[in-house]
Amino acid sequence: MELHIKSKLEQKGISLFGGRLQENKPLSGEPLYSNLIYWANVDAIEEGAFPMHPHEGIEILTFIFDGGLEHYDTATNKWTPLPADGVQHIKAGSGLQHSEKYWKGSRAFQIWFDPDFSKSLQKAPYYKDYQANSFQWKNENDYEVKSYAGEDAPIQTDAPGIFAKRYKLPKGNHTINLDKNSFHSFYLMEGGLEIEGNEMLKDSFTKTNNIEQVNLNVTQNSELFILQSPVQVSYKKVTDR
Repeated sequence: MELHIKSKLEQKGISLFGGRLQENKPLSGEPLYSNLIYWANVDAIEEGAFPMHPHEGIEILTFIFDGGLEHYDTATNKWTPLPADGVQHIKAGSGLQHSEKYWKGSRAFQIWFDPDFSKSLQKAPYYKDYQANSFQWKNENDYEVKSYAGEDAPIQTDAPGIFAKRYKLPKGNHTINLDKNSFHSFYLMEGGLEIEGNEMLKDSFTKTNNIEQVNLNVTQNSELFILQSPVQVSYKKVTDR
């Protein structure tokens, strides 16, 4: 299977606040797919803060892998810390403003979804933090999996068909079952592997659809983030309006 592997250098990279924050964006430069709108891998070289800014309609998940985040928004009207291994869930709804401050040494994913703007814009904004103890590593086959969002996971999104999982993969060969009717977006957080014979290095990205399983040859102990999302949705996406 020939996959388009996007290395970190092929992704759009930006430096913010005088280099305090570095971002690479795996979805940039190609047509958007599924109900995904935006994805950024954030590395905080130093503490860096986004000033107050508005959102409406979208749904946001921010996964804190290292360090931590402090967040203020007009739904809660207070600063709230979220340390490593927590996840922030925002449904912007009819509109909110928020500010985010990443601690030095932090690493995070921030992913935006289209939950059907014709409905979400009619709802009050919503904000919830999930602390680290909300998510547990579980053994599957010969690897560990942490489920963040989806049917049996702590987080339920308004955007349909969203499942988010993180895999700890030891060296060796592994097979992961997939949903044939979904996209699966793969981001290699650590390590190195071959996916269906295609090499992935740290911070590289690829996606698949219409397959029921994926074969991995893990060449060094790795962490792989997999986001499942629908091939089709029943509403008109905001990017098509």
